[in-house]
Amino acid sequence: MSDLSKPLYSLTVGEYIDLSKEAFAQEAKKLLNSTDGTSGHLKSNSDIIFVDDVQQLTGYKKSTIYSKVCRFEMPVISKRRPLTFSRTDIMNWLKDGKPSIIDIEANDYLSKT
Repeated sequence: MSDLSKPLYSLTVGEYIDLSKEAFAQEAKKLLNSTDGTSGHLKSNSDIIFVDDVQQLTGYKKSTIYSKVCRFEMPVISKRRPLTFSRTDIMNWLKDGKPSIIDIEANDYLSKT
């Protein structure tokens, strides 16, 4: 774009598209530089994972994961979109024989009293 001093409302559609592409390219370059070449939402050593990662860890379909979360059978950090899980909680849940959240809370309560 040749004249950056023009007000936004006076730009043609083509100029606006070019300006948007430039801005997007600059932001994408910043994001790529800030992640240090790692892919995905977070670095691989992060404890926070999402549905796709849980699907790979457990072998369950997404629909099964959603239903287990709704029935409190699977540990979850956030039930809002996107579902957020803790990698260590999921690994411990798998290691302990997949108990439901109600069983875990009951055992915690019994161990405290």
